[in-house]
Amino acid sequence: MPARFVFRSEAEDEFRELPAEIREEFLYAFHGLLYQPFRPGPGYRVKELRDAPGLWRLRLGAYPAVRAYYGVDGEILRVYGFGPRPEFYLKLRQKHRLGR
Repeated sequence: MPARFVFRSEAEDEFRELPAEIREEFLYAFHGLLYQPFRPGPGYRVKELRDAPGLWRLRLGAYPAVRAYYGVDGEILRVYGFGPRPEFYLKLRQKHRLGR
């Protein structure tokens, strides 16, 4: 079970660009994922990405067009990026963004 979450530098920049209400929803979801990193919670859904094993997509119920992707590395939940569809999936194809 992860003890904390961290953003990669690109993800941190993307997070800051999101509207405040969406940032709050993501923070709520990330805190929930610390307890159950691979299960949905109130107001959000998660799903393992088919084309990227070990990475998970986080989709907010109130803002379904915006997504985040993350992975769990021991005690750290690493957030790799944010974005709307279809940009979100284009970012996944950029291997340098993962830096795992």
